[in-house]
Amino acid sequence: MSIFQTISTELKYIKFSLQLLKRVGKVDNNPMETVADLIEDQAKKNENKTAIEFEDKKYTYKELDEEANKVAHWAISKGFKKGDVVSLLMENRPEFIFIWYGFAKIGGTVACLNSNIKSKSLAHCIQTSKSKSIIVGSELIDNYSSAHDLLDDKLPVYVDGKEVQGYENISPDDFSNENPGSLMREGLINTESLFYIYTSGTTGLPKASRFSHAKFTVAAGLAMLTLHLKPSDRNYMVLPLYHATGGIVGVASTFFSGSTLILRRKFSVEKFWEDCVKYKVTTVTYIGEMLRYLATAKESPYEKQHQIRGIFGNGLRPDVWKVFEERFNISNIIEFYGSSEGNISTCNVDSKFGAIGRIPPYLAKKLNTKIVKFDVENEEIVRNSEGYCIECEADEAGEAIGQIPDENTFTGRFEGYTDEKASSKKILRNVFEKGDRWFSSGDLLKKDKKGYFYFVDRIGDTFRWKSENVATSEVSEAMSTFPKIKEVNVYGVLVPKQDGRAGMASIVVDDDFSIDGLYEHLQEQLPKYSVPLFIRISKEIEKTGTFKYKKVDLATEGFDPDKISDQLYFASSEDAKYVNLDQNLFSKINNQEVRV
Repeated sequence: MSIFQTISTELKYIKFSLQLLKRVGKVDNNPMETVADLIEDQAKKNENKTAIEFEDKKYTYKELDEEANKVAHWAISKGFKKGDVVSLLMENRPEFIFIWYGFAKIGGTVACLNSNIKSKSLAHCIQTSKSKSIIVGSELIDNYSSAHDLLDDKLPVYVDGKEVQGYENISPDDFSNENPGSLMREGLINTESLFYIYTSGTTGLPKASRFSHAKFTVAAGLAMLTLHLKPSDRNYMVLPLYHATGGIVGVASTFFSGSTLILRRKFSVEKFWEDCVKYKVTTVTYIGEMLRYLATAKESPYEKQHQIRGIFGNGLRPDVWKVFEERFNISNIIEFYGSSEGNISTCNVDSKFGAIGRIPPYLAKKLNTKIVKFDVENEEIVRNSEGYCIECEADEAGEAIGQIPDENTFTGRFEGYTDEKASSKKILRNVFEKGDRWFSSGDLLKKDKKGYFYFVDRIGDTFRWKSENVATSEVSEAMSTFPKIKEVNVYGVLVPKQDGRAGMASIVVDDDFSIDGLYEHLQEQLPKYSVPLFIRISKEIEKTGTFKYKKVDLATEGFDPDKISDQLYFASSEDAKYVNLDQNLFSKINNQEVRV
């Protein structure tokens, strides 16, 4: 890198850092300013500008605000007040945004439920949120029905969309579109929760992470400042709105910059480039899995006609990164790293290939994130003879941790989960000195000498598949309820040219076990992405001296029939059952002739 390139890079990071720290300072200095206040201001400034385009509808910023006002008045009529929590189960559509924005106006918190989950997982999410009621999109009423009988408390349920027999419609159009005023949220401070965002974590059932007004406001700055968003920008949004990357980072940066959100119900490989051309998209919020599908898809006549000037997201693999630079001519790729519950955030301001962000040495003390030595085999932090953690050398993989400050400032604040015990488990104590506290990310990263971070892997019993966290304990429990299965060991395996790890289960069964019906059983019990793609029937499952299942060797062996003498099966979505996995099918999966 030339001296001029080095200076240019440093200037980018200095400018970005100063702007972001200014934004953080404003959050700290104006604790009574909430997201509702900020979006209302944007609505006044840009009232005739299009805020959302969805299918054949357009909503100006004025209309966005008015729709939220209707929701707020409806909520008030139902007795909702500041501090109340409502669970929201809905696919991507403008009403999702109207509802959470309307509840923000009265100081409420919205628990954003994953639209893929059902049954026990869904019931757990609703119950642990301590919601006052549930709002369900009519398109997902079957998901809710699968969890209804498992709920301890029968909460009021309101349906949005088509009328569903036995349920009351939310009907906000019956209410005033005038601003209800800020009195309902009086006393609300920006450190209180705007959302609960669910993450699988490592313990099985999903956990609700707190996402405050302050965090929403600062998160918006990441994409705004790196992509230099302007009111003329048009951001393409196909990520789920219940997810932090799309529903918070993508939406927040769009609205706070006065630009337009091109919202779609779900991602479509076939329609992506056509949409980008048709709607004159200039920016895209992504996750790596989404871009991988595009990179492996057949050529589209629209893929070279787009006006995209930058993309922002996370989870992008280096091989897909190259395709986007070369095949699609998109080089302004802003990869970031963070988690809903955590206090670590990095941003790749200069599109450094393969990096998930950078903290320059001159900002290391202000943004105190470190990588410490980690024993992968025993899954524990390495400590020295004095009991303190050991910082990794440059380019050495270890666990990323973030310092939790003693003072009440946004930088480093750990919001954690609604479950205090779960939050406590994410805090490391006495890390570098007695009494200090650090957030444990659960991720292995490495950092080079210039401060660039690179993702290595996830720690523990959670693996990533289809851009979702899959908790092995949840899958094991669902499999254990199927007849004649005695033991289950779930782990993730690498599949060629696929992001993350696919689920695989090694099972011990009775002699009269039949795999018929297992696929259907798991489809009913688990989200689609959690259903194991591969099954291995073993005579026994090897355990450690402390009776933990060994997974490393199994994951390394993968699902190759030539290397494994055990009977193997593949979850065929086409056949809706587990089918025999032979060498022919194995080759087709590896060559992407069979979709996984």
